[in-house]
Amino acid sequence: MLNIHAVVQFGDWYYQVIYGQLWPVNQPMTSEHMVRLEPRLHSLLNFFLQHPNTLLAKDILIDKVWPANEGTDAAVMRAVGALRKVLGDDARTPVYIATASKKGYCWLAEVQAASPTDTPIINADVEIDHATVPINADVIAKPWPWRFMVATTLTVILGCASVAFVLAKFTATPLIRLPDSIVPISALSGQEYWPALNANQTHVIYQHKALETTALNWSIQNLTDLRVRHTSERYLQLSQAIWLDDQHIVFRGIKADTDCHFYRQQLLPSIGAAEMLWPCNTVLAQGLTAWQGQLLWLDRDSNNNSQLWQGTPDKPAKMLSVLPNAWRKLEHLLVSNNSAYLLAEETVNNSILLKLDLPNGALELVKRFPFIVSQFSWWDQSQLLLSPQDLELEIVDILSLTSQKLGPLSRNLTQAIRYPGQVIAVQYLNYTTDIFEVSTRPQLPEVTTYKPWHVSNRSERLLAASAEKIAFVSERTGNNEIWLAQGADSIQLARLPDDQQVQQLLWHKGNLLVLLNSQLYTLDIVKPALIPQLAQPTSPGRYASCEDVLYWTELTNDGWALFTQTHDTKQLVHRGVVDVRCAPEQTLVLQFAENNNLMLRHNDGRLAQLPVQINWRQQNAEQWFVDRSGIYWLDQANHRIQAYAWLEGGAQSFALPQSQPPVAIYSKGKGVGYIVQPRLHDTDIVWLKNRR
Repeated sequence: MLNIHAVVQFGDWYYQVIYGQLWPVNQPMTSEHMVRLEPRLHSLLNFFLQHPNTLLAKDILIDKVWPANEGTDAAVMRAVGALRKVLGDDARTPVYIATASKKGYCWLAEVQAASPTDTPIINADVEIDHATVPINADVIAKPWPWRFMVATTLTVILGCASVAFVLAKFTATPLIRLPDSIVPISALSGQEYWPALNANQTHVIYQHKALETTALNWSIQNLTDLRVRHTSERYLQLSQAIWLDDQHIVFRGIKADTDCHFYRQQLLPSIGAAEMLWPCNTVLAQGLTAWQGQLLWLDRDSNNNSQLWQGTPDKPAKMLSVLPNAWRKLEHLLVSNNSAYLLAEETVNNSILLKLDLPNGALELVKRFPFIVSQFSWWDQSQLLLSPQDLELEIVDILSLTSQKLGPLSRNLTQAIRYPGQVIAVQYLNYTTDIFEVSTRPQLPEVTTYKPWHVSNRSERLLAASAEKIAFVSERTGNNEIWLAQGADSIQLARLPDDQQVQQLLWHKGNLLVLLNSQLYTLDIVKPALIPQLAQPTSPGRYASCEDVLYWTELTNDGWALFTQTHDTKQLVHRGVVDVRCAPEQTLVLQFAENNNLMLRHNDGRLAQLPVQINWRQQNAEQWFVDRSGIYWLDQANHRIQAYAWLEGGAQSFALPQSQPPVAIYSKGKGVGYIVQPRLHDTDIVWLKNRR
């Protein structure tokens, strides 16, 4: 990204650099006047703004803006023409982009910082509106005794201090200024993840995955001259690293020829070889921290039991405790004094914050979030910096449980860590998902073709299909929106607030049900409106509508359970169930918490084990489905779709024709009909700052 202000003005346009959004200067900055650039035009305009008044040859634009082997002279000409059309520029009398015949293009317009009036800024200084108090002349005429004045002054000071302490400690949301700038650190081709600064803040390390590879290595970058060095070791999986001292990092990883191990590696002043420390079972993205001169980490055994370990390099590791196993994922760990804070995915829809007194205290619930939080770190000694999935970064006070968001500029950031005066994070650049329709020739099941079904310049996802209607979620205008497909056309049903995660769509009795931040709503598609359901589970799992009967799973105080509703009465169907899907002849496919085996439930309550295993703690709920032809699930290990047919009773495996694995698959009534496919994208390591 660019080292310029978050919102700039050039000519007749305001431009939000990070999101590629344009507004006419003479119009309010509202969604109806906003123009969102397609990803390629967004990147092209950013590159022009980074090099104003500079002649840029087509080869330079191809190299810097287009992915490898995708750019051509014709593609550049089309993109420049499209960008001119959006900006209202004329190639014959250009205001923005000039053409130098057979040489290239040049950006002409002056670029300056803009401060639109509707850009939200929360200031730390709170202005108090002092009320006018009537003055009593008799009181003024008589001076107060000095002892009374001193006592009154002390009382007022103490009272104000007490009120301020209470407000700050228990009620007030932390008042900070929202960041207004994103400044890049890394500029490598490919993807970078999990940054960490050394104690002197002179060097940053991060994982790097080069283009056209699946292997990861560590890169260390000098923040003074921005020079980057790479480690020679390559890993199939890597965790976040922590600095053991000024020279060494510790992390866990899996190489092509080894199982999971912890490693210690010297990076400063020179790069040394990675040394094995202890074996591990699983590479958790964020589950390692320092405590009392030792290392503390989470692990998971082959039975998905979560464990807490501690160790000192060059000494055997020791398991402290086995943790409860009720949740989907328990992978994130931080420590403050002698308290460990853990972040877990309670269900497929939400996360929870847990606390454990070290070394072997009992877990206690601190806060339940109605959405998924993908990572957390310390903001200060009593506040956490959260990276919610697809939402703005958020600060949460662990004492008062109040929170504050860090503004829309932080929406595409994750893996964020605060250092004095700024936040370092990972930024997803132009991450987009599209929905494709799948066609498979019955006589040649391995031959599968994709046809674009809904493709835009933003993400399309979460599809719900009935016999007549298909609904899906799109972000084509910036916010989450729910759309209804009608043949080749589609209409928008609802636009949702920025702080809402859409977690599931399904049809029930002709109505569209929407799960938003763990709350179930009915979306009236005639007069589009979201109507909350009366009965709301605290921790819902998945919903299914089978023969006009609504089923859902729920994490209760007694564990997971499957429920249904009959005559407005909630009824228990079966205990231990985390997911439910509709199957032929009024049967149900159940997924249990204790193991990976799927079970078929008949009308009379009998259970039959199916020859299908899906790990609910690792597999996303949108990566498998059941329809009248069979059970289909995505095998992420080798990018294939597995299928179990009801009639044949056997399993098949289908290859996927594209290199990017789908993130979700959906039925078209009989077999895989739609997939959600991500486009190639980059990630960068960036600073999130407040310059003003």
